[in-house]
Amino acid sequence: MQFYKKEVRRGFLFLLFVFVFTMLIGLSLDWDEFYDPAFIPNARFAFIEFKLLPILTVLIIYILLKKYRNNNDVKSQFFTGSKLVKGFLFLMYPCLIYMSLWSLSIVPIKYMAVHRLGEIWSKEYLLTSIGVCRSDYGNQCIKLNLLDLSTKKNYSIRWYLDTKELQTLKNKKINLVGEKSYFGYLVNEIQW
Repeated sequence: MQFYKKEVRRGFLFLLFVFVFTMLIGLSLDWDEFYDPAFIPNARFAFIEFKLLPILTVLIIYILLKKYRNNNDVKSQFFTGSKLVKGFLFLMYPCLIYMSLWSLSIVPIKYMAVHRLGEIWSKEYLLTSIGVCRSDYGNQCIKLNLLDLSTKKNYSIRWYLDTKELQTLKNKKINLVGEKSYFGYLVNEIQW
């Protein structure tokens, strides 16, 4: 009886942890989609997003495969079905791990950039093209593709103000004004 209570308690704590973890991921993705900050990343942000997170994902996959490779319970729970299903799951688990790491690291960085007042920042970019946002963003949204004149890197932000005027400025230089944070630049205003 004592062993049964311990197992029930452990199972409940595991379910509670999974629920809280899933809610954190959902809330962070929801905040990012709802608030949608116009954020231009710097080299630190790019290092975290494109180098550190893939390395952590591969490391987590390696640890999980090494630890649970010969466990029949794990195989029966997660890798059942045809070869097509197994292959699909084998590809999806790394994607889910990367998405979880992304939402728990990148979204808080954007959140800190929005809610911490940084020093004023201004830089000139070339507006290379103007696109349409997805339909769930509404009619007021346009997608601005920008070229950094000093580094020749392309960036893309969504913008909701002065959309009619900005559509006439294709292939012209614009000045972005905002706040500088440790991981990038938050755009508050566009001047032309």
